[in-house]
Amino acid sequence: MMKSVFTKKMNVFVIIVIGILSMADVNAQKPIREILEKNYPANTVYIGATSMYSKIGTKESKILAREFSYTTPANDFKQGYVHPNLNTWRWERSDAWIKFAKKHKQVVRIHGPISPQCSRWAKDDSRTIPELEQNMTEYMSALCRRYNNEEVVLWMDVINETVSRDGTWKTARSGDDSWELPWEAIGYVKVDEIKYPYLDGQVPIYIIKAFEIATKEASNKKLVINQHGSMSPLIWNKIKDLVRYLRDEGYRVDGIGWQAHISYGRDVEWESPEVSIQPLKDLIAWSHNNELEFHVTECNIHVPVMDPGTEEQHIATYMNIFNAVLEMRNSGVVTFNLWNIKDVPHYKNKSKLVIAPWDAKLKPKAIYFEMQKALSESGQEN
Repeated sequence: MMKSVFTKKMNVFVIIVIGILSMADVNAQKPIREILEKNYPANTVYIGATSMYSKIGTKESKILAREFSYTTPANDFKQGYVHPNLNTWRWERSDAWIKFAKKHKQVVRIHGPISPQCSRWAKDDSRTIPELEQNMTEYMSALCRRYNNEEVVLWMDVINETVSRDGTWKTARSGDDSWELPWEAIGYVKVDEIKYPYLDGQVPIYIIKAFEIATKEASNKKLVINQHGSMSPLIWNKIKDLVRYLRDEGYRVDGIGWQAHISYGRDVEWESPEVSIQPLKDLIAWSHNNELEFHVTECNIHVPVMDPGTEEQHIATYMNIFNAVLEMRNSGVVTFNLWNIKDVPHYKNKSKLVIAPWDAKLKPKAIYFEMQKALSESGQEN
């Protein structure tokens, strides 16, 4: 009799334990957006990902919709597609993303900045300054007006990759240079070198014009400066002075973004598997102290095909950045955006691979589960 009672109690205990473990497993499998909604209700943290128009309706877009409440279409809002010359307008891709976001209850950061990612027409050496200025003005004005009243759009990237890695303004170049910035040819405005010591005494007119248009025509959106490169002071001191200058001139700047493309094997000390994270935290703190949101806009890892590194290194790189973002959430708005959902060959350099939280067959990897875990554990500290 005693044995029977003991056995029954043990069975009940086992059932309870199994139930608890099952619930833990269920919670662990919740999509990132559900964990975020439950644990971070103040809308100070946004976790998102990027895809492209050709992926709408595929398995990749289903993951995008299931896992993320925030999305950034890669190239479908850019000048190179929407308004590639003075006579062409194409809105079907960008409009499709607005429809997608509404359907899946997502918010959008429009990645349609004035940047080196522009049309071949704009980069043609025969373009005159009036032609460039007309095309840029038409494009930015139309983009702002078309989406200013769309509630799913929270942010707009106004400029992108305007500062080179050595801290100089990115320039227009002759010939077929895919990374030139033709808009720079429009000219410069002189600025006070004492007041803005890192601007080299001048600011490109296209930057001022882009923010003038966006401040006026995108009054309902938050305006972002997006920048690539490492945490080098050469880059970010210039961006900081640019923010000060634009605000002093009466233009609105609401956030800065950093393209967190980490390249293994490059001769850049900061870009390695072990990311030195303190400079990133310092930049986020500066942003929040200056009433700016901070956006990690394009996070992925580029690795050599012949020496891709280990899964542990990939996890460490992603999670160093991801955890820094979560850690800094209490001082202001932070966002984290994946530039790739799945592993793919590098779009240009065939000797490299791009590492993401899902593998090439869209199976979630350890990176994804570590992100889930970090969101759950960090949220419990709120």
